Amino acid sequence: MVRKTTRTYECARCSRAFARLEHLQRHERSHTKEKPYACDKCPKSFTRKDLLVRHERLAHSSSPTAPTPESIPTAPSHEVFDGLNVLASAVADHPFSSASGGNQTVLPTAHEPFPATSTAVAAPFSEPFPYEGDDFTSFLDSIPLPSHPYSPTYQPLPLFPPLQFDSGAEYPSTLSHEGTATPHSSVLPRHGTQLPSLQPEESHPSYRNRPPKAPIAVTTQCRDRIVIELQRYANVVPDLAIPSRHALSRCLTGYVSGYHDHYPFLHMPTFDTESCPSHLILAMAALGAQYCREHDTSMSIFRVAKAVTLEHIRRDLQWNGNHDYHPNVASPIDQSQDILETVQSLLMLISVSSWFEHYPPHHEALYMRSVMETLLRKDGLNKLPRQDGSWESWIRSESAKRTKLIVFCFFGIHTIVFDLPSLILTEEITLDLPCSEKEWTATSASQWLERRENGRESLRMQDALNSLFTRTPGTGECESFTSLGGYVLIYAIIQNIWLTQKACRVPLSNSSSLSPAQISSLEQALENWCQCWERNQESSIDPFNPNGPLSFTSTALLRLAYIRLNADFSSARRLQTWNPDDIARSLRENLSVQRGDRLTRAALHCAHALSTPIKLGINYVARTLVVSWSNQYALCSFECAVLLAKWLEIATVPNPQPKLTEQETKLLEFVLEMVMEADHGVSRAWLLANNTRLSAVVTRLWARLFTADYIYELVNLIGRSLNRYADILEGGGAV
Repeated sequence: MVRKTTRTYECARCSRAFARLEHLQRHERSHTKEKPYACDKCPKSFTRKDLLVRHERLAHSSSPTAPTPESIPTAPSHEVFDGLNVLASAVADHPFSSASGGNQTVLPTAHEPFPATSTAVAAPFSEPFPYEGDDFTSFLDSIPLPSHPYSPTYQPLPLFPPLQFDSGAEYPSTLSHEGTATPHSSVLPRHGTQLPSLQPEESHPSYRNRPPKAPIAVTTQCRDRIVIELQRYANVVPDLAIPSRHALSRCLTGYVSGYHDHYPFLHMPTFDTESCPSHLILAMAALGAQYCREHDTSMSIFRVAKAVTLEHIRRDLQWNGNHDYHPNVASPIDQSQDILETVQSLLMLISVSSWFEHYPPHHEALYMRSVMETLLRKDGLNKLPRQDGSWESWIRSESAKRTKLIVFCFFGIHTIVFDLPSLILTEEITLDLPCSEKEWTATSASQWLERRENGRESLRMQDALNSLFTRTPGTGECESFTSLGGYVLIYAIIQNIWLTQKACRVPLSNSSSLSPAQISSLEQALENWCQCWERNQESSIDPFNPNGPLSFTSTALLRLAYIRLNADFSSARRLQTWNPDDIARSLRENLSVQRGDRLTRAALHCAHALSTPIKLGINYVARTLVVSWSNQYALCSFECAVLLAKWLEIATVPNPQPKLTEQETKLLEFVLEMVMEADHGVSRAWLLANNTRLSAVVTRLWARLFTADYIYELVNLIGRSLNRYADILEGGGAV
């Protein structure tokens, strides 16, 4: 039975309401598992006609890059397009249909290639671009909210028109010499730069969210051992105060539930507090206390852990002499393990102190990172423990590999935050990429062997990176990498972008910005990375998926990489000042952008990233979801907010020259609709009264995501800086 309210149709099974009957009918098929649209060429069937059309084009078409007009679904006025397809095509360069008096648009599906033309259209003060058959409310209604709001089938990710790698023109850059797109000259004829498929095949297995982590128990004997061992460090910790075993247990559990999945270098199935060195346990506890919202406890443990770790390095690891203070270190193998555990301790301490101005001081992280790098090189940057075929020896080797690669990534985080060069260059690393998370999280030797047999052999990092830069996207199969492997590679690409941009600033350089050839090479690497990411069965844009949040974080870093190809944020952000006024002023004065197809693509990345929180409610997302995500998400969102604001400024000037392309106009319309959805009561005319108001409003929407009570001070600094930047924009742009 269907209950119809005044304005909605309500499902009798789950009480969800829909604005139109077609939406309800499609939703009800999720209960009945009905698949009324069957393929006449194979046994597959689908719940929606557009999925069937897509399947026929991809599976049975001999020329997927050149679809016939019949294969592109048209949209009669009574049919509601899938919201993600409408969203993806918001900046798609596709001609309007003349049917129905010009009020309808033929929209390609999420995987459809777009003609590479740039058609000049009217300025943004002209008639708004009509969304298919309805307004933005219909678009939002057409996106079903699944059981978890960040499932892969929901979160929109960008789909760009084709882009020629060899194009040197800044504006426009998607036209061939004949004015039309050539079939083999685009970035990806079928996928654009979309990551991953917005409409996954229905055969994809569903999964449950990650189960809660098992608590770590600290026994009385373990705490007593820590107290006894720390008595040897009375010279650096005269007033020893160790929390109770219950508090230590709580803090270690906080580490596992809050931090570990973002940096999985410890093997938790075999982790044993009884055999773990004291300084490593204390570093874990200091970090975990932050996630328990016990800042004072964290600071108390942090001071002890830092003092003991550094003193241990001075006594036992700094010199190659006698180990008078550490009799357990009796062989190079033991010392190598000691160095590894000490590096892990330093990494955790740096993870605490990197995100605060004074409590603890962030400069302590910058000091400890040099000590950490020295220890890594002392033990051998690419040296790993020997394996004898056993699970135990493999764990030691894989943990060492993961630790060294994650240290490399953390240096990349410091590059993003503080504009500092990495202490380890990509070219220095000759390690293999990490294994899959399923293999890493195996709880027994038999389970490990089973998962290992079904997995792929890890690639060498240099081979994988070389393939990203040399392989032409869309030609043949790309090598797949694991979630952590992709995370490491995207940081390697970001390091390449940073170093190249810095090289352009030296006095002898011919240009202060990246050349078209440099940008094309980096875009090619990013596009190949996207394809490899999609081939990884553990990849997901759900931060709560069972295989961990690394693939989700990697997509945020991908956005940052695309943004930095268009604007050199590195020196303009000035986060190291910890002053919102200085940061906002620097962004206003020292960062500029120029219109072009590449900038439009980057702005689309940013708009998509904001659309999901608006759909769910920004305040809800800020207070319940973002707090559990990596700080890297906030860093990437910061650059998204500023780049989108910069783009809106130049897109909303009166009578822009040259006139806005169709892609730019559609993207502008989408942003306007998003803002009017998020801020009830604002009008289009008010938003477009000048060329800074819309930018200011959008910047404040971003700021609301990072003004809740967050664990780390740097996240709040981002929110305050964005609000201050919006103040400058509202003041007419004067600083």
